[in-house]
Amino acid sequence: MVNPILKNREHVLAYFLFWVMLTVIQTMLLYWAQNLQWSQAFVEAAIYCFGFSLVGLGIWFIVRFTGLETGNLWNALSSHMAAAALLIFIWIASCYYLTAYVLNYPGSLSSVPLYDLWWRVALGVVYYLLVSLIYYLLIFYQNFKEKQIREIEMQSVLKETELSMLKAQINPHFIFNSLNSISSLTLTRPEDAHEMIVKLSSFLRYTIGHEETELVSIQKELETIQLYLDIEKLRFGKKLKVQFHGVNDLPETVSIPNLILQPLIENAIKYGVYESTSASTIDVHLSFVNRQLQITMVNSIESDGVSKKGKGIGLKNVRSRLQLIYESVDLLQTSKEQNQYKVQLTIPQPVN
Repeated sequence: MVNPILKNREHVLAYFLFWVMLTVIQTMLLYWAQNLQWSQAFVEAAIYCFGFSLVGLGIWFIVRFTGLETGNLWNALSSHMAAAALLIFIWIASCYYLTAYVLNYPGSLSSVPLYDLWWRVALGVVYYLLVSLIYYLLIFYQNFKEKQIREIEMQSVLKETELSMLKAQINPHFIFNSLNSISSLTLTRPEDAHEMIVKLSSFLRYTIGHEETELVSIQKELETIQLYLDIEKLRFGKKLKVQFHGVNDLPETVSIPNLILQPLIENAIKYGVYESTSASTIDVHLSFVNRQLQITMVNSIESDGVSKKGKGIGLKNVRSRLQLIYESVDLLQTSKEQNQYKVQLTIPQPVN
C-alpha cells in the first residue's frame, strides 16, 4: 500500500508545512534554552526536523504492518518500541554529524552532554508519536470512506433489488390478464388475438429493456402507455376510452420514471371500466408547474366499485417506487368524490 502522504500533492504540502511549524517551534526552544544565535538555532532545528520528516515516511510501513487494526495491541506496541529505538538512534546520530559539519561543531556524539542527548531522545519520541498518530488517523479516515462507499453501494443494490421486486409484482398480473384475453380471442376474433400478441410482445420488450430507476421522456412514456392501451382496447372495445389533456403544452425535457403510469391506468381500468356496464372514460390531465410534472387521472366508478375486489397493489407499488427514487412519501395522492376516483401524481424534475 502506497504511503498516503505521498499519494497526492495536498498531503505532501500539509506534511511539509507540519515540519515547517515544528522547525519554528524548535528554533525558538533552542534559542531560549541553549542561548544559540538565531541562525544556529534555525539550522540545527531545520536539520533535525526535516531529518525526522524523512524518517517519518518510513514509519508508515511500521504502522501499516503492526497489526493494530486487527486488534493485536501487544504486537503493535512491541513493534513500535523496537522501531522507535532504532529510528531515533539513527536520526540523532545522522543529524548530529550533519549539524556539526554545517556549523563546525567540535567533538563526536559520545562527547554530547547527557542532558542534551536525552532531551533529543524525548523529542524524537514525541515526533515518532505524532507521525504515527497522523498515519493512524489517515488509515481510520480511509477505512471510514471505504465503509461509506460500501454502504452506499449496498443501499443502491438493495434499492435496485426492491424496485425490481416491485416491478415484478405488476407485470405477471398484466400478463395473466392479457393471456386470458388472447385465449378468448383466438376462438372468436383470431385477427385481434394475433394483433394483441404482437403488441404484447412489443410492450414486454420495452419493460425488459429498461431499468426500474431509469427516467424517460414523458413522450416516450405516453407512447408506451398507448401501446398498453391498444392491448386493453382489444379486450374491452368501445367500452374503454382514454383521453390525454395538456400533452402538447409540456416541455420536451420533462422526464418520468418508466412505466410509472401503467399501474395507475390499469387500476382505473380495473375499478372503472372492468366493473362498469357502460362505456367508461379515463381522463388524464398533464401540466408542468414549478419544475414539477403534475398528472391528474380521473375515472368514473360504480358506487361500490373500489371496494369490490383487489388490495390496491398497483398503487402501493407506485408509491414505493416513487419513495425509493425521489425519497418522498407524498408524491401520489388518491381521493374518491361521488362516482369518480381521482389519482394525483407529482414528478419532480431534476435541476439542470
